[in-house]
Amino acid sequence: MSQKVVDRVAARVVLLDPQDRILLQLIRLDEREARTVWITPGGALAPGETHRQAALRELREEVGQVTAVLGPWVWVREHQFEFRGTTYRQRERFFLARTESSAIDTSRLEPIEVDIVLGHRWWRLNEIEGARETVFAPRLISQFLAPLIERRIPERPIDVGI
Repeated sequence: MSQKVVDRVAARVVLLDPQDRILLQLIRLDEREARTVWITPGGALAPGETHRQAALRELREEVGQVTAVLGPWVWVREHQFEFRGTTYRQRERFFLARTESSAIDTSRLEPIEVDIVLGHRWWRLNEIEGARETVFAPRLISQFLAPLIERRIPERPIDVGI
């Protein structure tokens, strides 16, 4: 039996602090908490919302970053996943942003996010590279993050794979 795939468009943020650490959130992929992944803040676009508007909204809602400066669209990714019995095909745009504050405020999380977001962490590039048993999305995040930390912005968004 074939299952319908729901197309979803999302905006995500590569948020860097003054120490060039990236903010990632730990997400529970299934209800047993056995599978988790570290991802950048972000989520689906609301009706009528642009990718940039969604990225800024998600920063406010998910991590309380209201003063972060949103920069260019740097990455793109398409992947398919199952969540609570529904299969999604998600097309994501990642925007680079910088913040002066490493404070995290999760008080604006939606109820479904409260259920799946297990925590947040500011990661240094070498910590990501050394985390052999840890799952990140995108999987090769350290490879694509290094140039951004060095302030080498791609001319066009780079496909970062799954």
